[in-house]
Amino acid sequence: MLPTQFLLLTLADYRSSSLELANHSRDPGSYARCLNIEGRWAVHGSTHAPLLVWPSSKLEVAREAAARATEAQRRSVEVLTRGNSGWVEGRDIQVFTEASEPALLGPTPHSAAKARRLRTEADKLEAFCLIVRQASEAQDHEAFAAVRLAAGKALRAKFGGGSITSAFAWLAGKAGSDALASVLSGEVELEGPLCLPEVVAATKLAREAELLQAGQGASEPRH
Repeated sequence: MLPTQFLLLTLADYRSSSLELANHSRDPGSYARCLNIEGRWAVHGSTHAPLLVWPSSKLEVAREAAARATEAQRRSVEVLTRGNSGWVEGRDIQVFTEASEPALLGPTPHSAAKARRLRTEADKLEAFCLIVRQASEAQDHEAFAAVRLAAGKALRAKFGGGSITSAFAWLAGKAGSDALASVLSGEVELEGPLCLPEVVAATKLAREAELLQAGQGASEPRH
């Protein structure tokens, strides 16, 4: 049985990433950023910020809301049809009402301190994911050494220090999980060269590598 289908508002520019669509052609909408009750563009809803939805019978109403959001936010917004059997109303989704209208105008700005923290975490997330991708694509020791040298220079210049090892550990740990969660929930947006699916994949790769390394370390005989 198919899950109930709802209408959501999404940023039209998520479709413009040909790489994102090519990598996830089975479900092009899986990483669509949709409007939540806080006026932010999120991949999924949460208890404090469910995604706004309209019943599938309210297509024209949803289109009118998309037009208002486009005008207010100066970003192209369109209607997307989605359904998920795991969605719970009030936790993952919330039906749009007149009280939800402010969300169409955009999010309430974060405090300056929170905005700086989120931006720094997102920048680290993107930079470390890029390094993980480059390291994983190295074909031999010489190529890996070149990546390690370049990564060290880039991280010193941008964050005051760091290495391939620390990048993998950060992504696999709580800091990396929190940073990714902030992006998925719409708290902050990516600004680098990687699309969201690439960031998710690199984070997963880092976690798997750290688990593998931990397992190898545990299996080594003690002397």
